[in-house]
Amino acid sequence: MFRSSLYLIVVCLSCGIPGIPICAQDAPPAPPELPDNRVMVITWDAELKSGQTIVTRRPLGAVLEVSDENGPWRWVAAAKGWIHETDVVPVAVAIEHFDAKVDAEPSSQTFHERGIARVALGQHETAVDDFSEALKRDEKNLAAANDRGNAWRQLGKVDEAIADFTLVIDGGVKHPGVFVNRGLARQMKDLTEPALADFNAAIEIDPKFAPAWEAGGSARLELGEYTKAYRNFRRAIEIDGNFARALNNLAWLLAACPEEHYRDGAEAVRLATKASELAGFQDAGFLDTLAAAHAESGQFEQAVSRAREAIEIADDERKAAIQKRLQLYEDRQPYREPPVDKGV
Repeated sequence: MFRSSLYLIVVCLSCGIPGIPICAQDAPPAPPELPDNRVMVITWDAELKSGQTIVTRRPLGAVLEVSDENGPWRWVAAAKGWIHETDVVPVAVAIEHFDAKVDAEPSSQTFHERGIARVALGQHETAVDDFSEALKRDEKNLAAANDRGNAWRQLGKVDEAIADFTLVIDGGVKHPGVFVNRGLARQMKDLTEPALADFNAAIEIDPKFAPAWEAGGSARLELGEYTKAYRNFRRAIEIDGNFARALNNLAWLLAACPEEHYRDGAEAVRLATKASELAGFQDAGFLDTLAAAHAESGQFEQAVSRAREAIEIADDERKAAIQKRLQLYEDRQPYREPPVDKGV
């Protein structure tokens, strides 16, 4: 399944507050109800270590799964590192933690922090309230405006989202993520050319910002501009070889493109397998792509198996489409996207 950037990229800024990194998050928000072994990062730049080596960092609001303890350290297998207990709290009490911080010091920063936590838990409406309060208390906290824009976008309030991203850009922030965010919001309103202009502006600011290349590729794919989409996805993967959505979307193009000369079943299987591995084989869209790739390669038994796995974990909206493709694979037929009407 082609995974549009519209609902998946969340580029969050942390400008204007000392010690807060600029980061890009590529995963959808964690669901509100999580197992007891899930924790939320409560510091701005939490380190995960192996011995004395910092293996990675995670931003405030990131939800992690821990599988072991060693004194004050918690093991995060997905990151292959240990995080200190002072950097996290159990997800079940995360909002209570940030409530206490707001009560103790009701500042722009503490309201902003609680808003980020609420976004991570899918509580977008109350997150908007927190980001608005953060801006009310400090109009220069443009990171809160960016994060509110992302929350608006998740709520489907696209005009409000575009206004917030424009506020950040007009405020002098030239981070490529803000332009990507505004481009994604514009794409939701079918403003394709302005969206592409934003993605290109992001690339001009930072040619190695992979989300901008991927977002542009997704827009090109929806327009039926397959060569340009292919080049964009390839460039995103060259920059970040573990960019799961770019891997998935290129695999979808190679597996299901209506124009035969773009299709490459073996490469589609390779890319889709890696995307699924990165998601722990728990992303229905990625499994759907892997099924289509197997079908393009003539491996219909594997296609049927992966499609059934996708259906098991897909939401109702996606399930019906995957079911239709499964029927094709059971009939030993590959799936083809319908040709794009280019208005010629």
